[in-house]
Amino acid sequence: MSLPSLGAPDQVAFFLDFDGTLVEVAERPDAVRLTERTRNALSRLTDATGGAVAVITGREIADLDRFLAPLRLPAAGVHGLTRRTRSGENHAAPIDEEFLRHAELLLAPLVLSEPGLLLERKSNAVALHYRSRPDLESACRDVMDELAGISRGIQIKRGKMVFEAKPALADKGTAIIDFLKEPPFAGRRPFFAGDDVTDEDAFAAVNKLDGITVKIGLGETIAQHRVAGTAMFLDWLHATSLTFMREVAND
Repeated sequence: MSLPSLGAPDQVAFFLDFDGTLVEVAERPDAVRLTERTRNALSRLTDATGGAVAVITGREIADLDRFLAPLRLPAAGVHGLTRRTRSGENHAAPIDEEFLRHAELLLAPLVLSEPGLLLERKSNAVALHYRSRPDLESACRDVMDELAGISRGIQIKRGKMVFEAKPALADKGTAIIDFLKEPPFAGRRPFFAGDDVTDEDAFAAVNKLDGITVKIGLGETIAQHRVAGTAMFLDWLHATSLTFMREVAND
């Protein structure tokens, strides 16, 4: 994996997707596993950069914390609708109760009638997973489009074998921009890596800021660089964390 120079550890801010980037995608969201090697790499990067490492995910932040523990990193959850700063301050978009009621009424009957579908309920979003039932992709798309049609200000995000509905109030790109206004991220060159269509907002934001963007795996993208898969990216992350720690030790 060849990337342009990241600069010194105090010049770069790392923003990393979770599923498909820090962990391999699994059959169910609760089945992923963060390896100790990756956890240690994140810890080293955090130390070397003075804390300028954040995870930008579609998951709830509390869910992310379970996998990262004992690490507790700055994070944006639910595709930017929630955010926790380096200092631990929490920000969240207003919850749309009417949208969530519509989602339950429309999606729950389909999931109950079709074994293999998974409805993931979040604080301000819903995700319909069909990884175990790829034959139902069209049915899932249709019901999510119906949900968007009756819910004001809702957007549908398509990911890998999942459709997600959420208020169009924020995205991964806006979350990164907000982090870059705060210490320790402010004034640094942003780096973002992600694997899915839902990461394109972040790629767009970081590209505009003259940052570094890395697409993991196949698929059309506006990212500047590409790596073949999650394992290869994690090898690079591990090596980079060791290099950064050596640079800090030699200063």
